[in-house]
Formats: sequence, C-alpha cells, structure tokens
Amino acid sequence: MLALGLTTASHAADPRAAIIDAAWDTRDYIPQLRENGVLVIGRYYARCPQPERHIPSKRLIDQGDRRDPDSEVNRITGAGMAILSIYQFNNDSKNKFVGKDRNGKPLPDADCRPTTRERTPDDEGALDAKAAIAQAKAVGQPTGTTIFFGVDIAFSKTDIATQRAMIRYFEEIKSHLDRAGYILGAYGNGDALEVLQDKRLIRVAWLSASRAYPGTTAFHNTGRWHLFQSGVNLEWFGGTPGACKPGLPLDVNVKNARFAEQSLGFWTHRGLFQLPPERTRSIYVARRFACNGDARIRKEANSGARDLISSERRCRGGRTVSHSDTVDYANAARIGRTRGDATEVDYDDDGTFDGWTASANLTSTFNEKPQWIHQRDARRAAQCR
Repeated sequence: MLALGLTTASHAADPRAAIIDAAWDTRDYIPQLRENGVLVIGRYYARCPQPERHIPSKRLIDQGDRRDPDSEVNRITGAGMAILSIYQFNNDSKNKFVGKDRNGKPLPDADCRPTTRERTPDDEGALDAKAAIAQAKAVGQPTGTTIFFGVDIAFSKTDIATQRAMIRYFEEIKSHLDRAGYILGAYGNGDALEVLQDKRLIRVAWLSASRAYPGTTAFHNTGRWHLFQSGVNLEWFGGTPGACKPGLPLDVNVKNARFAEQSLGFWTHRGLFQLPPERTRSIYVARRFACNGDARIRKEANSGARDLISSERRCRGGRTVSHSDTVDYANAARIGRTRGDATEVDYDDDGTFDGWTASANLTSTFNEKPQWIHQRDARRAAQCR
C-alpha cells in the first residue's frame, strides 16, 4: 500500500508536536490543529458508548461515518491530516481481560446490553476485535493500517495470572485482525509492551506516559518503542487570559527516530500516511526529560531564581490559572534556544515556548528517560547525573 506524507521543507523541519490523541470531537479545532503543525490525530473505537466516563464524543463512529461529509473522520482527512486508531473499552482495569469492569461486574455484550454471563479472555477479545473491525470499516479505515488496543493499567510481569489473560486476549484479537487485514498495535506501560512484543503479538508498540508504572523507563531506554505519549492531560486553544474559554483536552506523542522511515499504520482514506522522516527526527531531537526534581522555569534566560513563569497567567478549563513553575521530574518538554546556562522550554508542548530552565536540569538527549523515584522528598532532591 502506498504510504502518503507531506514533504515540504517547512513541515520537515518543524519540531512542534505532529501527533496528538484526543477523547473529544476535534472538528471545532481542526484548522487550529493544522496551523499548529499537527498531522496525525488519535481517535477512539469502543464496543459501546460510555456515558459514565463523561466523555460523550470519545468514539469516532459517533461523530459520523465515511458517508457523512461533515463527519469528524471526513473533516480530519479532508484537512490533510491522518488518523491514529485506538480501541479502548474499559481497558483501564485488569478485570477487562475476563470481561468485567473495574468493579468486577460483567461488561455489556456485543449489542451493549447488560449481561451476567462470565467470559474468558478469548470471549472478550473476540467481542472487542469484531467491534473494532466493524467501526474501522464504517469510518473508512483502509486495510494494512494499525489499530492500537489499550492496556491502560499498571501491568506488572510479576502478575502471572493477569499476564496469561492479557496474552490470550491479544491472541484472540490478533487472529481477527489478521483475517480482516489490519495490523495490531498496543498502547501500554513498559512491562505490558515488552511481554506483547516478546510474544510477537503486536507489530507496533505505543508507550504510555506512565512514569511510575512497571517497566516504562526501562522499555523507553531500550528504544524498542515506536510511539511515546510524551505529554498527557494537556489543553490547547483555551484563549488568552481575560478571554478564556474551554480548549481541546489532548495528549501529545513522539515517534521514535529509530523508526523514522517506518510506517506505524496511520491512515487517510487514500491509504497509509507516513510522517516525513525529517519531521520525525526534528521532533525527537527537540525533546528532553527533566532529570532534576526542581527544574524551575524562569521567565527569561537571565531571570533571577525567583522570577518564575508561575507569576504569569494562562487559560485552563475556561479559567485563568497560573503557569506551572517547573518541568515535572521525568516529564518531557520541547526545547528551543540556549543562552548561557539556560534552555528555552515548551513544557506543555503547545507550540509556544513558556520560559527558560537551567540546561543542567534536562537530559542531554531524549534517548534516556530518568528512572521514576516514588518517594516524594527524594524525587524533589534528585539531580541530573
């Protein structure tokens, strides 16, 4: 299948985030996203709507299918952007692998009706795979592209019972996706992705921004991941202080520069969509992790230690709030210019630099993620090596 992509010099050199994922309808923000450099939008499939999660527009299919000219899928692809397909339906509990919600109650059936029937991992995997394939076809996702299934829990390799159930669940999903012509990927923490890769169940590994979850740091540092969720619970386009409005909640993602030439299965209706390799590399080299537990952000490169950006205001949730005064430990940030001992940082990766932090507060490359420190005081006292 032909891999499509943008190859203009301006796009290739742009280090702003190119890949986001959102649990909300993006149609009202598509021009702004495109202007902000975004080329790929992650959107969701799920067996049933989940009103209890208070995200009424999470499922892409509920915003119209391919036949609707004003559907979200048509608006995204019509703007020259691609889609990253994610399947999540109660995937935030280990109970999921045996067909139960986080409270231990059986999940709805294929028609979204309540049931008391017990399920095996094979049963639940079959239900999810069939739902994902049906929705993918309805919105026009071409075969040969990827659907990522979530393992949104603190999965540990030491939990053998959950590991066995997860493997069986993914084996069943893979059998259905293989027959339908789709590629299986997974989103999760380091331990989950390592197990699924070692079992050769997934072709694409999307590492979650789960700093404290088992194996995440180690898996990042092996370089085996293809996509990394570098920032979560962000909000863009909320206006300016004094004129705040609700913006678009989203997460940002970085493609691994090791796989810059490789397609990860993003898609438009025309086929596979490939990010320009030069753009992938530009984004990767412009990211760093905070390795100091007190990586304060100053207003200017020559500002004093107390002249922090927290004294300035920004919009969040329709309200005016203070900026964060640090790049949180082991979080990623986009870097810009360096002046003296200071480096410019965009801590929420929204395309606008927020301030400056000491260059010594950041890792020297994006290849090595700091190991998470669970004890708060020890974390705050951490220094870069």
